[in-house]
Amino acid sequence: MKLDGKTIQLAIMQLVEDYKFDPAQILEIMKLGIKSAFRKDFLKDKKAQLQVSIAGDGTIKIYREYDVVETPENDEYEMTLEEAKKILKDTKIGEKLLIDITPEELSFSRIAAQAAGQTIKQSLKSIERENFYQKFQNKQGELLRAKVLRVHADSIVLDIDGTTVVLGAEWQVPNRVYNLGEEIFVLLRQISKGTGGIVLDITQTSQDFIEAVLRKIVPELDEGTVEITRIARVPGKRSKVIVTSHDERTDPVGVMVGPRWDRINTVLTLLDGEKIDFIEETTDDHKLIADCLKPAKVKAVEIKGKKAFVQVDEDQKALAIGKWASNIKLASQITGYTIEIQ
Repeated sequence: MKLDGKTIQLAIMQLVEDYKFDPAQILEIMKLGIKSAFRKDFLKDKKAQLQVSIAGDGTIKIYREYDVVETPENDEYEMTLEEAKKILKDTKIGEKLLIDITPEELSFSRIAAQAAGQTIKQSLKSIERENFYQKFQNKQGELLRAKVLRVHADSIVLDIDGTTVVLGAEWQVPNRVYNLGEEIFVLLRQISKGTGGIVLDITQTSQDFIEAVLRKIVPELDEGTVEITRIARVPGKRSKVIVTSHDERTDPVGVMVGPRWDRINTVLTLLDGEKIDFIEETTDDHKLIADCLKPAKVKAVEIKGKKAFVQVDEDQKALAIGKWASNIKLASQITGYTIEIQ
């Protein structure tokens, strides 16, 4: 394989087009590939340090590095100051001298060309992984918009800002139907580097997902006027959120619901119909338990240790317990009491 300026220019342009990388990055990758091929065909000493330059017209120059030292211990890598000055007069001890070793015709064997190709592919993948990591590392804990690309029995394939990401079954809302092409939100819990590559840990089922959705809709949460103190959730069914205000003039539940219920309606849309109850924080556990059992109307609460006995009218028992026992389960989780309906 013979390399000339036109071939190099076309290769660089094609890689820039295919990978959308900075041309300077592509140039460095091409240099690595040429080094790899050159070592295969032209160098017996595989440890020799090389530098490659590629001019604007695609002209390639290959240089071998030598350390300039007082007393060389290895002539393959070092030379004396006297020898160096014959090549470059103002050379000093401790500097590196570059010797042009570019052959008159830079042509590589098939094996060397394959080695260059492999080096280039590995370098491209490495940059892709790093760009991917940089793209998402500052978005941990944020809500991300995603488009459903494919639906499998155990996973959903999503497009997030041009990146393909898998939403595993355990992080999908149970019994929710995901449709091709629809847009959803997911929470990026963490991005990590592992032996198998970079992994995005995304979810729709965590309590943090609920908080992220609410922060998207309720600016007072980030402003610090209102604070979420506790969340309990049965994904896809119901969530209960305890909130408090740091401004006595502000009703925390009213802030979450919004004027004319506009905020809660937006939240319900984002949660695909999952119900959500807001409860104001209180130090009175009797009141807190009663509030957490809403929409049921509670007549009385008696607390014995960590168990709460709750009296409701007969027609309120179903509401207090809730469908699939979700209401009483969430009330118990969020208050820390085992609740018995009487």
